[in-house]
Order: sequence, then C-alpha cells, then structure tokens
Amino acid sequence: MYGGEVAHSLFSRFPDCQIYGLGGQHMREAGVEMEGDISHTAVVGPFEVIGYLGTLYGVFRRLAERIESEPPNAAILIEDAGAPVIYYVSPQVWAWRGGRVNQIRRLVDKMLVIFPFEEEIYRKAGVDVEFVGHPLVDRVRATKSKEEFCKTYKLDPRRSIVSLLPGSRRKEVRYILPTLCKAAERIAMQKPDTQFVIPIAPGLDRKLIEHIVQTRPITIVSNETYNAVRYSRAAIVASGTATLETALLGTPEVIVYRISRATWFLGKFLLKVRLFGIVNIILGEEVVPELFQDKMTADQVSETALRLMDNVWIQSRIRGNYERLRRQLGVGNVAERVVDAVSSVISSAQLQTRG
Repeated sequence: MYGGEVAHSLFSRFPDCQIYGLGGQHMREAGVEMEGDISHTAVVGPFEVIGYLGTLYGVFRRLAERIESEPPNAAILIEDAGAPVIYYVSPQVWAWRGGRVNQIRRLVDKMLVIFPFEEEIYRKAGVDVEFVGHPLVDRVRATKSKEEFCKTYKLDPRRSIVSLLPGSRRKEVRYILPTLCKAAERIAMQKPDTQFVIPIAPGLDRKLIEHIVQTRPITIVSNETYNAVRYSRAAIVASGTATLETALLGTPEVIVYRISRATWFLGKFLLKVRLFGIVNIILGEEVVPELFQDKMTADQVSETALRLMDNVWIQSRIRGNYERLRRQLGVGNVAERVVDAVSSVISSAQLQTRG
C-alpha cells in the first residue's frame, strides 16, 4: 500500500524513471516492475515463517540478480532492512531487544519514519532520520453516508453496529475470529438489536471467514472497511494497522490478539514494550483496552466491548485521545515528502560522484 503511493508520486514527479522491486498488488498497479510478489508471505513469529523460506529465498535471489545487472540510483526499503539506501517505514526497533538500530546505521543513508517517537530513537543512534508523517492520515475516511452503507448491506441505520476485524492473515483469522464470533453472541444476548459486520481485508479468503462464521447473523463486508468501522458504535480489532485506522475513523475499539504459544513465550523474552497496540504505544498509555493471548476470551472481549458501547464518558475520553493521536501523525501529503527526501539523497549522491 505505502510503496504504491510512493511509486505514484515518483512517476508523477519523474515520468521517465524506472522502478523495480518487491511488493504486492498496489505496487504492481502503480507501474512498478515486480521481481516478486511477497504480499502472501506476510507472517508473524519465527516459527510461522519457516514454511515460506524457500519462496522468499527465490524471490530475493531474483531481486539481487536484477540489482547486479541494473544498479539503481537509490533503493527504498519499506518495512525491511554502490547505491544510497533510503529506508521508508522503520522496522519495529522500539519493540524488540537487540542492536538492530546499529545495523541500520551501518547500512542506511536516510531513514524516513512514520511514527513521531521513532525520530528520536534514530537520532540518538546517529542515524540521518526524518519524520514524514503517517500515510494513513491521507487515506483513512468514509466514502459513503451511513444510510448508503447500511442500504448496501441491508443493515438498519437506527440500530448499533459492531465491527469485528480479525486480522489480514489466514493464521491470524484462524486464531482470533472464533473468539470474536463467540463474543458477538454474548453481546447480542445483552443487546439483541446489535448488528455485527466483518470487513474483509484485501486478499483474505472469504470462504475462510464464512466457514468460521457459519450461520451466525454476521454480515461480511467487502472493500468497505472504512465505512463499516466509521459507522460502528464499537470495533473489536486484531492488533496491527487496522487499530490505527479505527482510531483515525474515531470508533472506540478493543485491541485483541492471539498467536501460537511458542511464539508468545519467545516474544515475552524478546519484546521490550509494555503496551502492544500501536495506538497505545504512540500515546504512551493504555487509551484503548488491550486483550492479548489468555486474556482474549469471549467473556472478556464481550464485557469490554459492552462497556465501550454503554459508557459515554469512556467514548468521549477515547475520542479525545484519538484527536491527540491524529495531531501526532502529521498533516498528510506523506508520499510527496518521501519523494522530496529521495530526490535530495539522489542529488547529493550525484554531486559527490561528480566531485
């Protein structure tokens, strides 16, 4: 998604430029020459990645051959660690113990970060860094009125809606959605008029969702996540980018997550953060409730969601903090600032070469 936006801006600014790399559908649609599609290999945890090692090795070998045969003027690395290297979207160095920042200092010429607290981390480590703002600020908004959205999916605009967002990966959905469905049943017992929707993440198998939902009265929504969340009274959201999108849409949320016990056990020793949801990490406090691993039970999820739905004071406090969050994420137009930084690095490198 982010790579596609930057590619669009680069082609707009430099129509004759050539861009190749790795990514997914958004980059392909932007005109990037794809050496491999890695969108389907997104996994969480050291054990889960093992099944994709062969595929990843082949993809990166092809990219390495392309770089050797056609050396680029610059490389833009997005969420991953002869040419100047610009790294856009930092890895989560703030979450993990170890010396990853030092590796980045040795390998990267310019770090472009999307969270404000990351700038200080890299600056203290001696890395040339610039906070460009978060790209979601430019894109997260509803595209329909509540009445239009409800009409599309035969929902009643006068009744409360609760969105269930179980993640964007198949394994996440299998771990998380069954509990969310049971929580929805408990919420419905307390509030029978509540309507439940599951906005499907792009590329996620609808049949997998339907298999887990079965005959429950839950509406599956395709390609309208922002509309569904915006018009929900509350959302139950798997930890990840969707929690930030939910905050930008102003909907009170419960952040949930569950992974394999082996990965969770290992993570407890490697992680150095006390909060897990990115909304809470940015704001430095638990603004929205987090229910992870053994705490993510149907009873606890439903009770927490019901408090969000019923308590006006809690809703007001959360939305006030969401406004504070939005201000910290920058003013938008992020792709253009990334292109400005890329242009500056390339120009500087060319001047040094000529000199």
